[in-house]
Amino acid sequence: MGQNSTEVAYGFGQLGSAYTDLAKPIVPPQGMVIVAIQFLEDNTPTVLVPEKLGRRGPGFVSISGSVSDVVGAADNYMNFHGAAQANCDTATTYAAGDDVSVSATTGTIKVGQAVLLVLDADHEQSGLTIDSETPIPIYSGPNQQGVFVTGIAANGDPQLSAEITPAVNQHLIFLGPEQGAGGLTTHSQLFPKGLTIYGRWTTITPSAAGVICYFGK
Repeated sequence: MGQNSTEVAYGFGQLGSAYTDLAKPIVPPQGMVIVAIQFLEDNTPTVLVPEKLGRRGPGFVSISGSVSDVVGAADNYMNFHGAAQANCDTATTYAAGDDVSVSATTGTIKVGQAVLLVLDADHEQSGLTIDSETPIPIYSGPNQQGVFVTGIAANGDPQLSAEITPAVNQHLIFLGPEQGAGGLTTHSQLFPKGLTIYGRWTTITPSAAGVICYFGK
């Protein structure tokens, strides 16, 4: 009997699956990814590599070897650094619409992006410390709030919708449609028996306990 919906086949792994209870990797067929992982026993994977359609996202829960492999390495984090980030050059007050002087920019800053002012140390495994000057954005509805990019100067400096006063130990994270902020590597995290996680991964190396991986496009 034929399938009427490719969403079922592509999204829920009816294109194939694999079981293992060994601490060895599973790799999906060519052109596919692992779209779901079911844990049949308590399990602490050592590798969980998300597919990335772009350099900075979209992101999924990830593990990239030892802790030393991920500290300070933004690309190994799930969803952590937004679409772009930039260091603030000076500790001064920038009024709404001013060119905010930044350096060491990574990623792409675009008009319309929400902005968070956070501690420089947040690029490591310390979570986010968000300055109250840039409230957590609510993108629509009657409670809409946040600070957004309203323009970009010729030299690449962003112009923002509200006043900010960055300190010398702060930088800016620019959120995108597929890139939020926050989250850490799941290194050493135990996934309990019975849990199923969903995403898009290119490989997993579980601990020596049963898992089933489901494949999809």
